[in-house]
Amino acid sequence: MGVMSLPRLLLVMGIILTGALSWFAVGNYQGARPIAEQNLKGVALSLAGAVESLAERDPSLESLAAFRAADIAYYTLIDQDGIQVFHSNEALIGTPVADRRFEGVFAGSGLIESRQRLQTGEEVFEINTPFHLQGRTLALRLVLHTYRADFVVRRARIGLMIVATLLLTTWIMGAFLYRSARREERHREEMARRERMAQLGELGAVLAHEIRNPLAGIKGYAQLLQEQSRGTPSEVGLEMVVTETLRLEELVNTLMAYCRQEATLHEMVDLTELLGYCCRLIRPEAEACGVTLHEILPEGITLNGSRNALEQVMLNILKNALQAMPEGGDIRVEARQSCALAVVTIADTGPGIPPEERERIFEPFHTTRPRGTGLGLAVCRKIVEEHGGTISADSEPGHGARFTMTLPALQKG
Repeated sequence: MGVMSLPRLLLVMGIILTGALSWFAVGNYQGARPIAEQNLKGVALSLAGAVESLAERDPSLESLAAFRAADIAYYTLIDQDGIQVFHSNEALIGTPVADRRFEGVFAGSGLIESRQRLQTGEEVFEINTPFHLQGRTLALRLVLHTYRADFVVRRARIGLMIVATLLLTTWIMGAFLYRSARREERHREEMARRERMAQLGELGAVLAHEIRNPLAGIKGYAQLLQEQSRGTPSEVGLEMVVTETLRLEELVNTLMAYCRQEATLHEMVDLTELLGYCCRLIRPEAEACGVTLHEILPEGITLNGSRNALEQVMLNILKNALQAMPEGGDIRVEARQSCALAVVTIADTGPGIPPEERERIFEPFHTTRPRGTGLGLAVCRKIVEEHGGTISADSEPGHGARFTMTLPALQKG
């Protein structure tokens, strides 16, 4: 089992911590209201006991008029007919109550609790409970303010919002930092790749220069001997020498192209005309292979660059597509301009690129062909990047490959 990477470990720890804090905050909020209701009920029962105790000591209920508590909004004693025999507001004594919530007390329901809203708009906690006074049963209605109980709920809600805000902020900052770290990592990788390519280019340039001159001599003598040995048994062997020498010469030329200095990019290139020209060059070979070319090339796409270098890129990719479809198929060449970018797509219907090869096809000397040099796509990438663009490959095995190039374009008009 592989060791978990640091970013993945931090992600897992972040998810666990987020889950734990969310569970705690939500649980605290969900439990706040039941706790508040229980506290209100406990306070109400304690006050109801105090009221009943005062009434037992003073059946005239005069002492109740002086009974006050910070939590009490009002309290009243109601008989079975709904008449208030006592009210903390003396002006309401002897008046009927407007609602019938007290009737459950006389029906044997015991304690009845509920939240009610006063005419002032305040939400209060109300209990209706049996009240025994001088052999008769009354209904004690005790109405409490809910300020302190609601404060518990509000504090839990605020805590939930604070936790949610902190978690969201933390994840946003974490995503930003992760993205910045990934960008920096990709930048370092790109710089390291460019440095390796520069070193490889210097080495390749030296090797190509040292090989080119002796190779030219070998090719010249081999061709001379081939001419002199026509009709002799050694003709076939010399022909093979010349063929392989030409192949080595092509490899040296490709290596020199990869190692060359950046091209001059001040030439105005008509990309539409260039792609049409490349398609005309490749069409005879495509028809011989049973491959159909489809061109979608709108007029007026131009850019600054090197026409010869860009032609090399397009022809290389088109030839690769042809080689991938020896039994025939389709190649679609499409160009379009999006604001300041020209986008060229070359797609084929060949076998596609294996997933394990997709990330390496632009690396120098990486090839899947027995006689390939592995420099063709590396040269293409170098040229496109010299033009300030990008090149990428997309493929599904069995469904062809698609190469996409983006290049800075000149604005139309």
